[in-house]
Amino acid sequence: MMMVLFGPPGAGKGTQADLLSQKYNFVKFSMGDILREEMALKSSMGTQLKKYVNRGMLAPDEIVLRLVENFLLKHQDSDILFDGFPRNVNQARNLHKIVNRFGLSLDIALEMHLSEKELMQRLVNRMYCPNCGRIYNAATNPPKVEGICDACGYTLEKRRDDDENIIKKRLEVYAEETRNLTHFYQSQNIYSRVNANQSQAEVLKKISKIVDAHIDKK
Repeated sequence: MMMVLFGPPGAGKGTQADLLSQKYNFVKFSMGDILREEMALKSSMGTQLKKYVNRGMLAPDEIVLRLVENFLLKHQDSDILFDGFPRNVNQARNLHKIVNRFGLSLDIALEMHLSEKELMQRLVNRMYCPNCGRIYNAATNPPKVEGICDACGYTLEKRRDDDENIIKKRLEVYAEETRNLTHFYQSQNIYSRVNANQSQAEVLKKISKIVDAHIDKK
């Protein structure tokens, strides 16, 4: 099985991707993780990527798609979950071509939907652990001890881009690019949508119903 999980910043994609990976044994493709791994290896591609990351720029599609191909070469016999990728229709079309070259197909493209007001509240209140990467929210998912990670005890931090003005800009970029993925995947007849304005457990339950329905069809 191959699944794409997408949605706006703050919708909870990363959390649900981790939960789904544990539940269904997906191998997760997370662009952020892949980029960090490649840069840590100090490969020629990692060196190129670092130049873009250090300038706060998105990696160009050409490099991103090479990373996707390398990932599929390693994991083509596994169930794969694409977390927050593709970002735009051009990437979606190219992902479709790459997957087809491997004799595979995308089975589910699931959008996590949240209102702009709710997204703003989530992102403004978001905190993360710089040590283990766990995400918290002061309003909806606070740590047991204020400012301290439940898992490893590190002091929580805020992302620099979780500023109200920056958030508005990020949501504008999402509206311009990523929302067009909805129409693309509807045309592929693999699109589903889940209301992300619920508890993590409830969102997982709704997504699991969609995944289970696909498994039952096989």
